[in-house]
Amino acid sequence: MSDGPHRSLNMRKCWKELARLADTPAFTDEEITPQLVRALSEDWREEVSDSLLARLREVLGRAGQGSLFGNEFADDMRQLRRDAAGQPLALNLIECAERVALQGNAGESALEQAVRKALDMRVTRGLRQVEEHYLRETNAGRAGDVRGRGESAATHCETDALARSLLGERPDPSLKGPGKRDGLDDGVEL
Repeated sequence: MSDGPHRSLNMRKCWKELARLADTPAFTDEEITPQLVRALSEDWREEVSDSLLARLREVLGRAGQGSLFGNEFADDMRQLRRDAAGQPLALNLIECAERVALQGNAGESALEQAVRKALDMRVTRGLRQVEEHYLRETNAGRAGDVRGRGESAATHCETDALARSLLGERPDPSLKGPGKRDGLDDGVEL
């Protein structure tokens, strides 16, 4: 008997666990959401360096001082993209930051908006990747169910709190793991 298609999924361990939970009907959306938060947090730690974040914070801080449409802003964004090459989440963050700045936002609030948008993009990309893998390994119905449950869990994910947490403003309480069920009365909720 197979351990399930999530085992051969070519993603980080946290995303594999998210796929396993979404594929198991015994888990509720509220139980899947913390795993989604952990997967996003792990992606952030792996792909967005502190130095990149500090430079992006500096560029967005200057954007509010009238240098937004100058060559300096465009040059800074190009350099950030070169430095983030090969890191999809970091590249999405830079793209979102540029869009937010061009809409007239600047400073820390612009950075927080960019982080939220980049995380939303990462959720969409991750769930599509899981669905595509399940389509190859199982059937369309099961793949759709896994993606649907992942999307449903994502609606419970508070990306505002996660963005603030990733920026170091305050820790996200949902980053702690779900409680262990080891008693006789613990089991699937009815």
